[in-house]
Amino acid sequence: MDWPQITNGQGLFDRIGNWKQQSLQRQSWWSEKPTVHIVRKEDNAGAGDWIGNWTPTDFDTYDDAKVAIYSNCDEVELFLNGKSLGSKLKPADDSPRLFDVTFEKGTIKAVGRNKGKEVASEELKTAGPPAKIVLTVDKITLKDTWDDVAFVTAKIYDEKGNLCPNADQLIKFTISGTGVIDAVDNGNIASHEMYKAQQRHAYHGVVMANIKGNAAGNIEVKASAEGLEGGAIKLEVINK
Repeated sequence: MDWPQITNGQGLFDRIGNWKQQSLQRQSWWSEKPTVHIVRKEDNAGAGDWIGNWTPTDFDTYDDAKVAIYSNCDEVELFLNGKSLGSKLKPADDSPRLFDVTFEKGTIKAVGRNKGKEVASEELKTAGPPAKIVLTVDKITLKDTWDDVAFVTAKIYDEKGNLCPNADQLIKFTISGTGVIDAVDNGNIASHEMYKAQQRHAYHGVVMANIKGNAAGNIEVKASAEGLEGGAIKLEVINK
C-alpha cells in the first residue's frame, strides 16, 4: 500500500461491495454456471489495470485495446459493433481468452458456447456524456435500530442509460423523514474525503450512502450534482 492509498486494495470486492476484476476471473474458474466477462487494459497498448468498461478516458489516444475474456465456456466469440472478431476455445489452463482489438466506439460483446449452443454473454457499451443520477437500494424497509443500515447507491448514467465509468462529479445527498445519512463512500482507496459527510465525489461513476432509521416512518433520499438530473428514492422505517 502506497500513499495516497489509505486502505489495502486486495480482495475480491471493493469497499462498497462491487466485484473487482480478479473476482470475475475466479468466477470463471469456480462457478458451475456458464460465465462470460469482458475486461480490457485501461490504457493504450496494454498499459494500466484490467477494467470492465468500453469507455476510455481519452478517446484521442486510445486505439489499441487489449481485451481479455474470463469464461468457463468451451468457446467464446467476440463481436465489435456486430462484427465477429473471431472465436477462441477454452485453454487447458483456464487462462483468459486474449484479443487485440482496434478500438471503436459502440458495443463490444462476448458470447460463450458449450457444444455449439450459446449459454452466456456479456456486452459493454461506450458511454456518452454524464446526464443523470439513478438511485437504487439494497432494501426498502429497515428497522429503527443502531445496527440496521440501508445502502443507497447513486450511479451516473448517460442519456441512453449507460453507466459513465469516468464520471467523478461531486454527488450531494439530502434526506427527509425519520432517518439519517450515516456515512458515504465511493470505493476509491486513494480518496481522502470524509466518510461522515453528506457528499462524495463519484468514483467510476458510483457513490454509496449508508442510511439509518431513527423512528418508524418514511424516508426520502435525494442525490444531486451540478449539471446532472438528480435522483430520489423512498424507504420505510419500522419499529424494532
